[in-house]
Amino acid sequence: MVFFSSSKKTSPALPIFALHLSNAQDKVFKPNETIQGHVTLSTPTPISPQAIEVSLWGHSSVWLRTSSGTGTDTTYRHYRDNVPLFDVALNIFTQSQQLEPGQSYSFPFKFRVPEGTGSHRIGGYKDDMDASWTVQPHHLPPTFAWGTQPDWPDNASISYGITTRLICSGIGVGKHQEEPIFATSPILFQPLNPSLNAPYSVIRHLKPCTLTSSSLTGRDPSSIGFRQKLSDRFSSETPKLDFELGIELPDLLVSGSGFKFKATFNVLNKVQNVVQIPAITFRVLQLNLLDFTFVRAAHDRAANQLMQGHHFNGTPLDAPTGLFSGWEHTIYHEKKTALNSLPESQVVQLEEVPLPDEKKGTEQANSAEAWFSARVPGFTPPSFQCFAISRAYRIKAKIGVQIGEKKFQHEVESYVENLGSAG
Repeated sequence: MVFFSSSKKTSPALPIFALHLSNAQDKVFKPNETIQGHVTLSTPTPISPQAIEVSLWGHSSVWLRTSSGTGTDTTYRHYRDNVPLFDVALNIFTQSQQLEPGQSYSFPFKFRVPEGTGSHRIGGYKDDMDASWTVQPHHLPPTFAWGTQPDWPDNASISYGITTRLICSGIGVGKHQEEPIFATSPILFQPLNPSLNAPYSVIRHLKPCTLTSSSLTGRDPSSIGFRQKLSDRFSSETPKLDFELGIELPDLLVSGSGFKFKATFNVLNKVQNVVQIPAITFRVLQLNLLDFTFVRAAHDRAANQLMQGHHFNGTPLDAPTGLFSGWEHTIYHEKKTALNSLPESQVVQLEEVPLPDEKKGTEQANSAEAWFSARVPGFTPPSFQCFAISRAYRIKAKIGVQIGEKKFQHEVESYVENLGSAG
């Protein structure tokens, strides 16, 4: 059981108000799971609360800042985006009664974690159609934190929690005791992986190449000297092979799980003096998982030009953001993680296949492939799209191909449609 005390210091005249969750503090909740707990209250004087509210909430917050000038003449422009993702509230003080001193009261509660936002943000940003984010209702994103610290720019966060408030006349905190006593517990959230049992899906990347070499006559590539290579370059009689290199990469990945990808070779055209294609060596030269974070926020017109950007009108800095204010600032951050490939290389010899049209004899096949495997690190967080914060992934692969004495390279950056959690 986890205990969370009130966020405000209590005094002898105030009730002791606390929030307890039945689940472990580090539990990661999923959609449609149940969160339950209870609120405890003891009071030094008789009180008659109007309500004890408990709310389960999700919130997206962005604070970006730009500056101009130098030294004492520096001015700042602030960009903020504060958006409730959802807020489900209930009153657990269902029986109106006077609460007496010397007793400890307990009020249970239970919530079901929702699946999505249920709201939109059309008109809240510079471009509603920007594919890096979404303004439409969507599945809830995972708990997220980016930046050095939450009370300093540049930072972005997606947070979830439970908050309880004691609504009681004459009982409160703040300068004029107008704020209800409250307690908050953050919770961790991670969406389900919609692609966990999806069929294998790949994106193909093709590159046309040409090989001109005497090795296509069946000669041992190691026996071809410098003069012959120079002659091959300028002679019209040199055997010529047009072919296509391919890399097939999956577009659905799972954190902590392995995936397979392959390199392909396919003959497009060969002249009659091409006798034999030498063995083909496929080698993984580079394999990286690219992690992209996209953050945006509109200009906070109510903020002053000082470092903290406090509001002229005194409204809270985390007040919900309205329609687009006319200016927007975006940040894009890229992180690279190197992946190991198994094996690092493969040598493939084109198979001998029967001649077409029932002719006797065999010939070399026109295609070959080599499979490789790699693993997504278990600490990799899932991809998601939200109103002002998104995370996306790509796989960057560079494959080297050697045919005879000639070397080729094929480098691609492949978009990952979804990188989901393991469960």
